[in-house]
Amino acid sequence: RRKIKIEFIQDKSRRHITFSKRKAGIMKKAYELSTLTGTQVLLLVVSETGLVYTFTTAKLQPLVTQPEGKNLIQACLNA
Repeated sequence: RRKIKIEFIQDKSRRHITFSKRKAGIMKKAYELSTLTGTQVLLLVVSETGLVYTFTTAKLQPLVTQPEGKNLIQACLNA
């Protein structure tokens, strides 16, 4: 493993690949955090193209599935 310099990736293809890998990693970490500590977790990741990816524990699931929650999330993203 080598340390990489944290800077914007100019190549769109490499940027997308990195996004996909890092997104999977942070989703896994969110799951592990909720499982190990019993906490409620809501994670939103918005891609460069505007797609929203979510991880939620059961108690917070309505925030991403019900219209009121979706509207709240959209309002926060547009702020």
